[in-house]
Amino acid sequence: MIPRIRNFSKWGFVCGRISVLEGNFLPKEFFLNLINQEKTDDIVAMLQDTFLREYISPGAMWLGENFSNIFDRCFNDMAFSLRDDCPSTLPVDLFLIQNDYLNLSNAVKERKDFVFPSCLFSYDILTAIAEGDYADLPKTFKESYAWQTGEIFGINPALLDIIVDGAYLRHLLMFSDATESELIKKYIYMRITSYIIIAMWRGMNKGIPLKYYQQYLSPVGEFNHLIDDLAVSGNIENWRGIIGGEIGEIFFESSEYEELDPISIFDLKVNNYLSNMAHGGAYQTAGPERVFAFLLGLLTEMQNLKLVVIGRINNIDRDFLRARLRECYV
Repeated sequence: MIPRIRNFSKWGFVCGRISVLEGNFLPKEFFLNLINQEKTDDIVAMLQDTFLREYISPGAMWLGENFSNIFDRCFNDMAFSLRDDCPSTLPVDLFLIQNDYLNLSNAVKERKDFVFPSCLFSYDILTAIAEGDYADLPKTFKESYAWQTGEIFGINPALLDIIVDGAYLRHLLMFSDATESELIKKYIYMRITSYIIIAMWRGMNKGIPLKYYQQYLSPVGEFNHLIDDLAVSGNIENWRGIIGGEIGEIFFESSEYEELDPISIFDLKVNNYLSNMAHGGAYQTAGPERVFAFLLGLLTEMQNLKLVVIGRINNIDRDFLRARLRECYV
């Protein structure tokens, strides 16, 4: 049970902005109508009634990759704009830092193609890391066992990704420790749980021994036992009992979709569950939960728009697109 959410006057200005912005959220019927469109021009015309109106020009030539960049840019611009007005940046950084860690993944592989906007890790820091200067390597990365033992140097790039994932999860734990919001704490707990499951499930499907997740994803605080138990279970059919709770039930339901992609189904169902849970923050007049709920709703809307627009441009089956729509904010 999430405790009653309190209001905080210092969050009044940014939440006032959000009260206006929420009126632009799209219902599910909009996406179903968008899926039915035959021509790209008609799709672009419909997008004029969305948050994307300032990012698109009717009559311009569009390809799928152009749309993908626009969706990401729209979300990031909105997030950074709200961040400037927040008494605490935590409910915004919660969504932006995954881009930082995607950039960091390239930097530790000595690559300088940082395609995502920088939030907590500047491009100068990332470039220095790519050039072998580790002075400003994030603390969350240096807490990995591979870094502390020196094993990280010369390691397989695929295992580097696991190490970066672990650093990202430790950063989420830092946010959980820093916030007083029980709603945000619960979201982070369940996000970390599902992230670990998806990472290890995908790794197993790729033939990566799960012992590497024990070795390189950890330490992740109280989640170490989950990583260990999943790794040594020997059979994915045992995972439901190990995971437990709501996420365990979602895992069981998703694993039944053998003819489809059960990992994608799990990811969809978890996101829907967390979105419904987080929507409680929308009823706060002023406070971090209101910002958090809005940004999660905006992220979901951008993901739905990206799915449908790029899917229709590439002639993806309409029924497939309908089945993959995430639950809307309104």
